[in-house]
Amino acid sequence: MKPSRLIAIVFFLPLMGLLQVSAQKLPTGAYHADRERSFDILHYKADLNIDLPANRVNGEATITLIPLGMIDTVSLDAWHLNIRAVRDARRGTPLGFRSGKRLLNIAMPVKLGPGDTLMLTVRYECTPRAGMYFANDQRHPGEWLAYTYGEGGLHANWLPIYNDVNDKFTTEMVITVATPNKVLSNGTLLDATKLSNGQMRYHWRQDLPHSNYLIALYVGDFEEGKLQPAFGSIPLSYWVPRGRLGEGASVFSTTTKMVEFFSQRFSYRYPWVKYDQVAIPDYAIGAMEHTGITGHRDCVLRESGAPLDFGPPRFTEYSTPWTAEATISHELAHHWFGDNLTCRNLSEIWLNESFASYLMMLWDEESVGVQQLQFDVQLALRHYLDYVKVKHVIRSQEYHYFDNPDVIYNEETTYLKGAIVIHMLRSVLGDEAFFSGLSYYLHKHEFSNVGSNDLKIALEESTGKNLDWFFDQWVTGGGHPVLEVSYNYLPAQKLIDLTVKQVQPLVTGQGLFSLPATVTIVTSTKGYTKKIQVRREEEHFLLPANERPLMVSFDGAGNLVADIRFEKDVNELQYQAMHDSLPGRLRALRQIAIRYPGSAVTLKTLEESLAQPHFWADAAEAAELLGTVRSPAAEALIAKVLKFNDYRVRKAAVLGLERPGTKGAEQMLLDVVRTDPSSDVVATAIVVLAKRKYPMDADFLKSQLTRKSWYDGITIACLTAIEELKAAGHVPLLKKFVEPSYNQSVREAALSAWAVCAPDDLQLHKALASLAESGPRVLQLKAIELLGTVGAMEYMSILKTMMEADFDADMTAAAKKSAESLERIMNAE
Repeated sequence: MKPSRLIAIVFFLPLMGLLQVSAQKLPTGAYHADRERSFDILHYKADLNIDLPANRVNGEATITLIPLGMIDTVSLDAWHLNIRAVRDARRGTPLGFRSGKRLLNIAMPVKLGPGDTLMLTVRYECTPRAGMYFANDQRHPGEWLAYTYGEGGLHANWLPIYNDVNDKFTTEMVITVATPNKVLSNGTLLDATKLSNGQMRYHWRQDLPHSNYLIALYVGDFEEGKLQPAFGSIPLSYWVPRGRLGEGASVFSTTTKMVEFFSQRFSYRYPWVKYDQVAIPDYAIGAMEHTGITGHRDCVLRESGAPLDFGPPRFTEYSTPWTAEATISHELAHHWFGDNLTCRNLSEIWLNESFASYLMMLWDEESVGVQQLQFDVQLALRHYLDYVKVKHVIRSQEYHYFDNPDVIYNEETTYLKGAIVIHMLRSVLGDEAFFSGLSYYLHKHEFSNVGSNDLKIALEESTGKNLDWFFDQWVTGGGHPVLEVSYNYLPAQKLIDLTVKQVQPLVTGQGLFSLPATVTIVTSTKGYTKKIQVRREEEHFLLPANERPLMVSFDGAGNLVADIRFEKDVNELQYQAMHDSLPGRLRALRQIAIRYPGSAVTLKTLEESLAQPHFWADAAEAAELLGTVRSPAAEALIAKVLKFNDYRVRKAAVLGLERPGTKGAEQMLLDVVRTDPSSDVVATAIVVLAKRKYPMDADFLKSQLTRKSWYDGITIACLTAIEELKAAGHVPLLKKFVEPSYNQSVREAALSAWAVCAPDDLQLHKALASLAESGPRVLQLKAIELLGTVGAMEYMSILKTMMEADFDADMTAAAKKSAESLERIMNAE
């Protein structure tokens, strides 16, 4: 999992059928082909001493490899490493070498070829700027942790190695640290020895091959919680900073069932020797899978009353694709798709991330039910469609043009759209063929690198289907169809004349689609579902109906990756909101509230969805949509909803109060802040008050800023509110929240608010410059971005240094963008 920030896009509620299609474009960037290599690593052993307070690493790495052709030089990626010596590990003889900023070239005494096996030992030291990170635990000031994160090519900052995904090898990590720190890594713990100097030496070995970015080290004063072994034999543990075992037990308790479920669903048993999960304060990203071990940002841990969402809190939607449970299942899912089968090029990272994102939906289907899966799919679709509407960017799942990894790891396209593309493939093939095909794919390519075509061929071999059309549209083709659907009832012929038009822009990377769709028709006496195939720009289908239909539902089960616009009258929408599958019901609720806000039928429909919901999401959707009705009756209903048991429904009602026109909204929101038992609902109410331009005074903010809440969600809400209000007078209140004693999400929110409220503040510029040089990775990226946003000309040199250092491609790209912003301002002057 790559994104350091999982951004929630505000849901748009367009008047269906009247929204014009926006211009769209493909991303641009350098072409990424499979990296060529001259050798194959067989085994990698690192024997290192890690000095936590000094942020230093020193020791040696021994690499066993075979040439793939005749070579006289072995070139390893070694970024900013201080190389002390290189020797032939078997003979003990020194070897000549030349090291630069990014490469270590080792000279061979004679030319060697594929029949030769080399063992090279490199002695070195470094202060890693990326790949390995050092963090403080805010709950234990002065205590350090270290961890690794190598996705996107970062491990060369602390290991001399082949730094790409298309080579796999076994590994050993022999790590010496000061007590009481423990070391966790891939594979089996072979030994833990206390040395004469009081330090501990840990020896881990991974006997199954994996790509370099999956190498893991976690160092800290962790406590271990044990879970029930999977299948009675696979050890499962979670590791947390001292004092947090209870929070870990709460959230990780379902891991055993997850391991067994995925193993059985794909008829492929979890292949690694154990599974550890580690919670880390100020983790570089949300979470990261490694072989047999996963790191999580510590907001995955749960206190009593914590929301379901994986933090930091979101104030724009009542539910997110990234709950804590979803994140845990996503990272576990990578142990089949990503760690076992690994893409051979980041251009095909969808084979890792889209599959893990869909498997977390499969877990929801197993643990909650099919309606939760359908909701997950619709939520992912909303995020993706809203992203395209805002950014106007489309691309294929397999895409080779990008300058830095964050571009290809785009959440809305690679993770969410990719997941629902896989769901659509499941609906095309059917469950039996889909799951048996993926099992065949796993067995055929186990522990190897794969490309999109390997998946296609495996599915075709397993099912006998020709899937050229599907992969052309959804894997190497981009975008999505925009469908205008309508119908006329022909009473004399007892037929429905259904029209489906594809109205998406026909731009490079996106054309017409071939879509297997379903139509459900219900009359007062019967109902049936018909499969149709949409291929052309405009299609007409004649479907039997013995009388005027109560409902014509197009893709009511939500299997298509499409923007569907199907305008209906208020009575049909009311029926659909009560009787269709969940995706169809949610579409009907949105359309009836937006197109007919003043209708008594609309209010009745929303009230019925709240009173007798088929599923919790019906009630939540209706609760939020009450804000569009704007009548005294709707306002009274909102007041009732704010007393519902499910906090997600209450949060939805709070979000609905953002819309203008509800007279009692501010008083209701203030009551929520004072009395609601959920910190997430309270936090959302504070942000909604700010969006309504409620004048929050210093006393109100002081009383809320330090209020205890899960992952400091209420504090983050107050900082977000200050930013929303652009209240420069409140800057003195927020400055202390930039300090290291707060978690990185609080600090990021404080920086954002400060930059909006007082962009010229030189104290802000100084804080940003300091974080840009050496902050937690999330804050480094944010600080680099804001230096350009606030016009901090005095720190242009820092941005240029970051560009030239080139230790993290995402950091380099951010620095380049901010420097260009400053240069534009300077040139304008």
